[in-house]
Amino acid sequence: MVNYIKLLDKINLQKYIYLIDVFLSNEITVSCFLEYFLQTRREDNYWLTSSFDDEVNSIMDSIFLDIDEYNPEELYDPNDGFNINEEELRIRLDNKVSLLKKFKYLF
Repeated sequence: MVNYIKLLDKINLQKYIYLIDVFLSNEITVSCFLEYFLQTRREDNYWLTSSFDDEVNSIMDSIFLDIDEYNPEELYDPNDGFNINEEELRIRLDNKVSLLKKFKYLF
């Protein structure tokens, strides 16, 4: 089944997909990724006003929560169920960006 989203959703997702891809390919560090992602989100009225379709918005919010749960290795506690390390962050982002890339847009 093909999932369809609004053209504006597709346009607004591109910056996040690109940023996640750059991070996953090790072109930027996790600290740079976090800084750019959070700055982009802070300035993104489209996302902040929940303009994405519900399914896309849910995935994007989940990405944001994954980023919020991330802790650098020196602060990471494997016994704390509410924090993740860089390896887990990469796994989660890879799964979610794959979902986002599957969406096709409606004209």
